[in-house]
Amino acid sequence: MVKFNFWGEFCDSDLEESFQNKQWPSVRFRLLFLYVITIATCVAGVYSDFYDLGLGSGFHTVLVGRAWACFFGMFAFVFLLVDKVRPGLQYSAMALCMFSFLLMESLELLVKASAIGSLSVPSTVFVVMAYYILLPPRLLPSITAAFAGSIMYLYALSTVVPIQSGTFINSSSYFFIVNSFGLFFLSTFGRSLRREYAAIKDLKRLVEFDELTGVYSRRKVLEAGGDLFKSALRFDHKLAVLLMDIDHFKKVNDDHGHHAGDAVLKETTRRCSELLREVDYFGRLGGEEFVIILPHSSLFDGVKVAERLRRCIRERMFQVDESYLPASISVGVAELDEHENFAALLQDADEQLYRAKNSGRNQVCPAMLRVIKPPLKPVEICVE
Repeated sequence: MVKFNFWGEFCDSDLEESFQNKQWPSVRFRLLFLYVITIATCVAGVYSDFYDLGLGSGFHTVLVGRAWACFFGMFAFVFLLVDKVRPGLQYSAMALCMFSFLLMESLELLVKASAIGSLSVPSTVFVVMAYYILLPPRLLPSITAAFAGSIMYLYALSTVVPIQSGTFINSSSYFFIVNSFGLFFLSTFGRSLRREYAAIKDLKRLVEFDELTGVYSRRKVLEAGGDLFKSALRFDHKLAVLLMDIDHFKKVNDDHGHHAGDAVLKETTRRCSELLREVDYFGRLGGEEFVIILPHSSLFDGVKVAERLRRCIRERMFQVDESYLPASISVGVAELDEHENFAALLQDADEQLYRAKNSGRNQVCPAMLRVIKPPLKPVEICVE
């Protein structure tokens, strides 16, 4: 169940950051549009100022305020257009731009106090609504700027317009409606976006990872293998593939039940994962068969890795409930040479796995080399 905090964001900070990064391209586009509209609205208001105030000192005062608001808008626009900093700082610049615009509107209100008369719907209300609607993923920056700007505007309005004129009450109602709507919209729509993102992320994980073992799924590992194969060919890198099979796995299921088989599968993948590099791809092809892709690795490197995996599985028994079960693996190893595609390389490793199993199992069989058998001396079994 996805959990949200008071602000409607994921309680999981890593998940929230991942969501913000995913949403950022579309948010960035909307912010750029919003800055352009804000600047255009600010510039267009110069005609209204001239019509109401003429070329007096009041007009110049408002003009300076509009110039500062446009400056902050242009700064935020360029800051966002370059997009060299984290989204958190971009949201701070957005809040500063919005606050500067509302401050300019308050200054205009103070200068035009004698010409206000009966005010209808202030343009500031539409700006506040636009910032709410166009920025649903992030709640706090919009609320901070919208609330602060609204309170500042209403304070300026209350100091220059008598309350009995009805202007303050009407404007307060407008701001109350737009902020209430904005909060509701951000809370519900933002949560909906996050639920959709979490659902898609879970679905993607089901597609890319094996549910039982946690390693890559067949589809994902084969897709990655194809990409690595093409990259190795293009840049002349080495590439090794290991095909691994748990020996006598059917007997484990028949003698101890499928829950024991599942336990062996999970413990096998856990041990192998601990020995592999972060750049290696470890996936389950199906049943008890696994594939390991080793980028920038030769056949010799693949044999060494396979032998470490074989010893790790064989030397320690598997605990299932109250029982301890021995297990072993057979591994076929192949290196990229003159293969046409990744499927051909995988087929080569599969042939070596077939040789290893036919040669007695519990061994590593590399292509073009002899079968590497375990030592003749019995392996000491260590019970965990």
